[in-house]
Amino acid sequence: MLGAVALLLAIFQVFVTTSTGQVTEHMALQAATARLETMPPLGETVLRLLPGVSAVTAVLVFLVITVWRRRWLASAIALASFGAANLTTQLLKKVILLRPDLDNGVPYYTGNSLPSGHTTFAAAAVVAVVLVVAPRWRPMTAALGALFATAVGAGTFLETWHRPSDMAAAYLVAAFWGLAGGLLILRTGAEWNTRARRTARHPHPGGHPGWDIALWLGGLLTTVGGMLCYLLAGGREALDPAVPWTSGWHYLGGLLVSVGPGLLVFAVLASFLRWESGRPAARG
Repeated sequence: MLGAVALLLAIFQVFVTTSTGQVTEHMALQAATARLETMPPLGETVLRLLPGVSAVTAVLVFLVITVWRRRWLASAIALASFGAANLTTQLLKKVILLRPDLDNGVPYYTGNSLPSGHTTFAAAAVVAVVLVVAPRWRPMTAALGALFATAVGAGTFLETWHRPSDMAAAYLVAAFWGLAGGLLILRTGAEWNTRARRTARHPHPGGHPGWDIALWLGGLLTTVGGMLCYLLAGGREALDPAVPWTSGWHYLGGLLVSVGPGLLVFAVLASFLRWESGRPAARG
């Protein structure tokens, strides 16, 4: 939880309070804006509907699991974590993490947008589902849920609603409250947080370590790839908000950074909850 707070403050410091960070994201957003203007109407419709569809899907899955497993206390805690994450995002965006208007050529019309509300809603809804499923299903749920959450993050960037750092901050807010909720859930229902005893040769498909590995690899590759795109675009020397030319590298980098941190956040959650789940005591 402390790590999530530290990373969020670092992202704010680098991408919001510095001129270089603001110009970097502005050029990525310019590139997305130019491509959005040429996007077919069907693509725009999909992008607009994606946040709502993904979030509603996660909420419905959460309700089904709650009724099916009858984990009322765990579900209440997960729901409180979901609400706290969304409330935190609004407080950070409107009260605490205010965006300075620097004299660097970056327009201020978008105002303060960190963290992304759409991405927080989707990520926190998925985290709530991860918290209430059985331990043997958590890794798979985290991996599939990460696709939903990061799809919303990618969609909000492609639709030019938010900058990449907004999505990264939203994932961290969801992670903070997911870990807080997990701390309570794993300590108040030991019988619900115990993995069945299985051999290494026959792990449960929903809890296979491959899910964790896929999240870690995907998150590292996309995040590092986004940084490489920045360097391939010319690095700091190529940053100029007055130039109307939009770089494909800035566009791809912004898209990758809108996704990668989310995959890493869910990789941490999946691995941490795996380590924290109990095992049956040995007989005799």
